[in-house]
Amino acid sequence: MLTEDTLVNIENWNPGRHDHSGFDCGVGRLNNFLKLSAKKQQKDDMSRVYVAVEPEESMILGYHAINVGTMNVAELARRPRGTPSHGEVPVLFLGQVAVDQMAQGLGVGSLLTHHVFEKACVIAEEAGCHAVLLDVMSDGDPEAFVRRKGWYEEFGFQSFASNEARMFMTIRQVRRIV
Repeated sequence: MLTEDTLVNIENWNPGRHDHSGFDCGVGRLNNFLKLSAKKQQKDDMSRVYVAVEPEESMILGYHAINVGTMNVAELARRPRGTPSHGEVPVLFLGQVAVDQMAQGLGVGSLLTHHVFEKACVIAEEAGCHAVLLDVMSDGDPEAFVRRKGWYEEFGFQSFASNEARMFMTIRQVRRIV
């Protein structure tokens, strides 16, 4: 049985090793990404998927998907210190964070998000990354959207003025967390 004390590893997703057949986070779109799209996206170098698993186990407790891109600084309501005044800046895009219902509330989502921050710091050192960017999933349930957005705000993510579902955190902020 999972508890907050259960040891969890974050590993690069290997569809041949990690069992996603029973994964259910409660959001069909996120379940379907893992079951139907993630393998092809990873194979085509469109994103990288990382999974949370117990050591020596194959059942996926949660996952996140990341890829790189750019963002136009004109989209920001206010320009954080160190951000250029115009143009595009490199970002790490956090596509999804999903946790199986049996592991929700045990810190797996926080562990996955912290892993994203660690990856962002490595990318910033190796190739440049100004911010982590994400879109809060809207699945037609306004209360769930507010909960998800609030969860990301607890880490320090801020919404874009033009789109409340789009959020960002500068790499400077990320480094303070890591």
